[in-house]
Amino acid sequence: MTGKRSRDGLRVLQFSAGDLVFLALVSVLTTLTMHVVHETGWPFLVCMLVGMAAAMIVQTLLAIGVAPLLGSIESMVPSMMIAMIAPMSVCTLHLCGWKPMAAACATIGAVFGVGLFVFVRGYGAACRAAMQKRYPQG
Repeated sequence: MTGKRSRDGLRVLQFSAGDLVFLALVSVLTTLTMHVVHETGWPFLVCMLVGMAAAMIVQTLLAIGVAPLLGSIESMVPSMMIAMIAPMSVCTLHLCGWKPMAAACATIGAVFGVGLFVFVRGYGAACRAAMQKRYPQG
């Protein structure tokens, strides 16, 4: 029984590491995509619209690529959330008058990606605890 538990624990650790790296990668790349669009000098509204469309394309391509490994719903939904939230931080900073460089945008993206990973893991644990409390298993 101990061998099975350690294999299951290793599998959970591997999938968690994959989820973390994937969400951080999506967040960084979509934030950098928005940064590149803002560097064109186009009007703000055009940058926002084109940047979000480009960020969603990047996210979709990454999610489709990783779906066979991590699962389609498990990779698509959280990455879609982060691909909408993180790039908008670049727009918010531009509205505040600060035009961050690429390194700052990548850092912001990584922070958002790790933050969403922690949120999803915590929410999942809370849901499992609530379900176990409501529907005990033997």
